[in-house]
Amino acid sequence: MRLFAHVTCLMMSLVAGGGWIALSYADDAAEKTPPAESKPSEPEKPFGLTKRVPWTTSRVKGSPEPPPPYKLQREYPHLKFDQPIAMVPEPDSNRIFIFEVGGKLLTFEDDPDVSDSVAIFDMKWIDKSIGGSGWGLTLHPNYAENGYAYIFLNVTKRDGQESEHNYIYRIQLTKTNPPQFVRGSETLIVKWATAGHGGGDLAFGPDGYLYIGSGDGTSGSDVDNTGQDLSDFTGSILRIDVDHPSEGKEYSIPPDNPFLDVEGAIPEAWTNGHRQVWRMSFDRETGNLWVGEVGQDLWEMIHLIRRGGNYGWSIYEGSHPFMLEREMGPGKLYKPIVEHPHSESRSITGGYVYRAKKRPEFYGMYIYCDYETGIVWGFRYEDEQVKDHQRLSDSTYKVATFGHDHDREMYLVALSGEIFSLVPSGAPAHAAEKFPRKLSETGLFKSVSEQIPAAGVLPYSVNAPAWVDGAHVQRFVGVPGEEQITYGGQRGWEFPDHTVAAQTLSLEMEAGNPASRRPIETRLLTRQEGEWMAYTYMWNDAGDDADLVGRDGMDRKFQIRDAAEPTGVRQQTWRYAARTECMGCHSRAAKWVLGLNTLQMNRDYDFGGVTDNQIRAWDHIGMFKESPKKSIGELPKLSNPYDESAELNARARSYLHANCSHCHVSDGGGNAKMELEFTSDEKKTNIFNIPPNHGNFSINKGLLIAKGAPERSVILYRLSKLGQGRMPVLGSAVVDEDALKLFREWVAKLPAEGDTTTAAEVAQPEDLNSDVAAKRTAAIKKLLDNVSGAMVAVSLVDQEPPASPLRGEIIAAGSAHTNPLVRDLFERFVPEEQRVRRLGPLVRPEQILALTGDAARGRELFFKAAGVQCRDCHKIGDKGRELGPELTHVAKDKDKMKILDTILNPSKEIHKDYVSYIVETKRGQVHAGLLVEKTEDEVVLKDNQHELIRIARADIEILQPQDKSLMPEMLLREMTAEQAADLLQFLVELK
Repeated sequence: MRLFAHVTCLMMSLVAGGGWIALSYADDAAEKTPPAESKPSEPEKPFGLTKRVPWTTSRVKGSPEPPPPYKLQREYPHLKFDQPIAMVPEPDSNRIFIFEVGGKLLTFEDDPDVSDSVAIFDMKWIDKSIGGSGWGLTLHPNYAENGYAYIFLNVTKRDGQESEHNYIYRIQLTKTNPPQFVRGSETLIVKWATAGHGGGDLAFGPDGYLYIGSGDGTSGSDVDNTGQDLSDFTGSILRIDVDHPSEGKEYSIPPDNPFLDVEGAIPEAWTNGHRQVWRMSFDRETGNLWVGEVGQDLWEMIHLIRRGGNYGWSIYEGSHPFMLEREMGPGKLYKPIVEHPHSESRSITGGYVYRAKKRPEFYGMYIYCDYETGIVWGFRYEDEQVKDHQRLSDSTYKVATFGHDHDREMYLVALSGEIFSLVPSGAPAHAAEKFPRKLSETGLFKSVSEQIPAAGVLPYSVNAPAWVDGAHVQRFVGVPGEEQITYGGQRGWEFPDHTVAAQTLSLEMEAGNPASRRPIETRLLTRQEGEWMAYTYMWNDAGDDADLVGRDGMDRKFQIRDAAEPTGVRQQTWRYAARTECMGCHSRAAKWVLGLNTLQMNRDYDFGGVTDNQIRAWDHIGMFKESPKKSIGELPKLSNPYDESAELNARARSYLHANCSHCHVSDGGGNAKMELEFTSDEKKTNIFNIPPNHGNFSINKGLLIAKGAPERSVILYRLSKLGQGRMPVLGSAVVDEDALKLFREWVAKLPAEGDTTTAAEVAQPEDLNSDVAAKRTAAIKKLLDNVSGAMVAVSLVDQEPPASPLRGEIIAAGSAHTNPLVRDLFERFVPEEQRVRRLGPLVRPEQILALTGDAARGRELFFKAAGVQCRDCHKIGDKGRELGPELTHVAKDKDKMKILDTILNPSKEIHKDYVSYIVETKRGQVHAGLLVEKTEDEVVLKDNQHELIRIARADIEILQPQDKSLMPEMLLREMTAEQAADLLQFLVELK
């Protein structure tokens, strides 16, 4: 649960909202006015707090879930690296190498008490002009003799030119202690162009050849189908012989590489169909090559790599259809051995098969993790089957790679710089029973219904409240007993174990009427045994208590009275976050508790009759181990983004800090290379006139922030839209219209630089305010012809009064536009209940079965609805087409549950007449379809387009039945639950 936070997280941050309902403390209204200017402490000024009261009533201990069997334990505790990306032991020594993202290679003595490391190489020593990242390190099998190390660099800038390439270099190290880089020994082995997912990793196999993992080289959806194209190095695992250079290259091609006879294929390829290989390793006993593969929309994968395999991307994402209309490349199609949905995994990190001694229960287990959620898993692979697949640990660390020491003991290496091992958690299984299931049981409140905190629990407020979909927020923190906080400057403070920070969020049940506020959720963030954990409680309708929400979270709909709506009521769906979702933003990089830091807390607060600076008052009662070294007046602070009297740049930068910087910060979860902390200088933010890493949404000359051009600013577009690509990615379902106004004004006033030639695209047509409806319609159509024009159009809508005819006409045209990049900007104007609520990738059968379907509507769906594919493959009576089984009497021998299960899991049971076959020709072409005919001369398949494919028997290398149905999975993902129930009812009545 990404509690309290937002932008790549599900929930909002502890910096959000403000104040209280039933207390005399400051509330949101107070926070929307600038805090009084703080001054250095003056002896005669009264303190807001005079004496600390210990908090002794806490019952927030442990976790509501049974503890995982293992936890991460810090190793080499005196060492900390700068974004380590590889950990490799040096043979015949007692040293370990660490390779960092910044391109530095360091070494340290393999001693638990070691306190220093030595830098022995920097990619800048190859070429001072290089800009980019280090991604991988491996040592030559004969390193002890030749000193060869191989490094994987992703270079985005060189010799003043911005062009992204992957480089594999060999460098030589001396046999000294510590080893040193031999200047001038660097040798470029191979390089290739990329433009996004470059990979990557590299490792020597037991055969002595170098294996290199490459990504698809694009920023999303593999737009060029490079995953299936073997004409270049992208989307493949490469295999080369670096010991025998040939033909002007620093390597040669192993003679048994699988695609040597495939026309147009690079000879280096070992496999294809990869999106983003992230960590690869060989099992030292079996020789199996295991790879972690980062998915795109829905799935994360672990692959067992086989010679000549095709791993499906981008026709498949894992084992699931992605772009079935694309042409399959060479190689036999292999499914992942394990795959995880994005509900539990969002950026997989491949690991190792454990073959050491310290943890015999791990022996033979492949152990891997997820970078985003921190979950660690393990499984064994025996007899072509996954066995003993289990969740080993939950952590809050972003593990970017695995490594091992000289004894092959495994380590997990976090991008934040620490090295860990897995050790038994030691937590008793029954501890979960004691965790408070109701808010009233937590010990945080003297009165839950009135939100009066218990003795020793402190309310507080912040300078820059983050956006929480219009909710009002009250904040509290309880530090146990007389424990103290370590004051840590602007980014964050350190809190003792059993600290609990809480937010209660309330929604106005009548828009614009603060008296109608109703508490709906209280979120807790607590530190337990050195780890922060997040939980949420849902308030009951009586408003006198709240119940703990399950680990997977839930949604709840509220009806808000709103005079601005045509019906007088609008619906708002509130998300109660899953546990893992919160911690993506409440991260180590952001110091966990996002609102309790100097920048946010440096403001005055009404302590019940005495107004004082919060930091000054807390320091006076001994909340800090040491007082701030600067006076209150010298400490930095954020501005209130919603205070129009404050300086414009400070407001915008404060908004980015409060809503975005917990992910977009050094070591944070955001991967867009932005650093959005308030204190970062303009250049370091990497947003001004910078092209986006993850697509420009078809905005002509789109930049993250295009100075002087709001309509070309991708960040503003992401904040403006709903749907895919919105920021925050998850959690917020309501656009912050005040923020849009702020950012439009801010960006427009930034001094323009560079190309501003899009003026014609966004010029408002003269007829936009014409009295002639046809002319207005034509003018609106012209404005919506491109995304930048749509950005201008939506800003006009925000400026027009609600009853304006022009406003209504633009919304109608925009929300019905055929371009989804335009349409997404206008979806917020469509009532929530009228937006399409699709089932999505994780369909719960009980959600469909609980509804009473309408067979007549289901018949319309089957035969007439756009996007529903049933009739393309199945006949009912004389209608439809015959590829799959006829459904005229489908319910004669199947009940409702069985029919639904067949739709949701089409490969679970496949009738012998509908088994699909894969044919691989001797030229490497691959065809799939139903087997129509097989003779001595030819094989005939029918593909999913109903085309007959004839292949001469003499040309066939492999003819193999598949255990995967031709019927695509997740056919219901784009339907609503009601539509699925209607379709199911129609089929159930076919007896």
